[in-house]
Amino acid sequence: MRHELVICTRNRADDLRACLESVAAQSRRPDRVVIVDSSDTDATRGVVEEFEKRSGIAVAFTRAAPRKTVQMNIALDLLDPSTGIVHFTDDDVVLDREYLAEILSTFETHPHCGGVGGRIADLPPRRARGLVRWCRRVFLLDSARQGALLASGMNTMCRTGDGPYRVDWFSGCSMSYRRQALAELRFDETRARAGSGMDVDFSARVAASTELIWTPQAFLHHSASDIDRDDELLARRRVVRSRWRLARIGVGPVNRPAVLYAVMGDTLMLLAMTVVFRSRMHLRQAIANGIGVIEAVKGVSV
Repeated sequence: MRHELVICTRNRADDLRACLESVAAQSRRPDRVVIVDSSDTDATRGVVEEFEKRSGIAVAFTRAAPRKTVQMNIALDLLDPSTGIVHFTDDDVVLDREYLAEILSTFETHPHCGGVGGRIADLPPRRARGLVRWCRRVFLLDSARQGALLASGMNTMCRTGDGPYRVDWFSGCSMSYRRQALAELRFDETRARAGSGMDVDFSARVAASTELIWTPQAFLHHSASDIDRDDELLARRRVVRSRWRLARIGVGPVNRPAVLYAVMGDTLMLLAMTVVFRSRMHLRQAIANGIGVIEAVKGVSV
């Protein structure tokens, strides 16, 4: 089955070079790589041209405005009509040599699923334990189930597993879909810049009509480049607004009372840590939560 790989990029020529080197080394190479670039210079174009020449893999390259969801939709429009599976990954990712082979194998062994996601090998370990973990679960900030999308809009990461299992959502750096499962779905272009929460939004909408499967056998390394990335406090506000939007448009189980309840719980925990650790950062995070709620209710875009 024909399969294509989509990478949207901005001002990360060096990261993209490492990513494309891992693509060229795949045991099952994609039939084509679709790259949508919103960089400020032509450095990325040079990296792509070098990759196409050295690897022999076909490339579709185009420029777009610096908005990730717009780039993703342009990539969807560029897919060959005969393509059966489309993979999405980030420009700051390095794929294991068997990554695409394992993704395709999982599609073959799960013929009724509409999407497959892989393991991010370098995720930080869970830090919440004991009372903190219990509080997070009470406030709908966490779940014992991996790959869950909660009513609060919180989404739990997949970290471990002996084999494939069903999940509610995919991380944007590792999501692959059957073309037919996407139907007329599009990425939410109201989400600005890097499109905070777009992966949860899009994959959860796919999951409404088909199964999503996560497999630990397909893995990658995600460096999480700090180039063109929001600072921690702005990112926190965007996350709150993103979860509110999920509730407003009715994605999965997400609803507004649960979103507010979770933000309240998170804020109370942050204020407690402000007192215990005399931490100004925890106080700033709590304030950012409140600002995010105000912005969300006012209708500020994500």
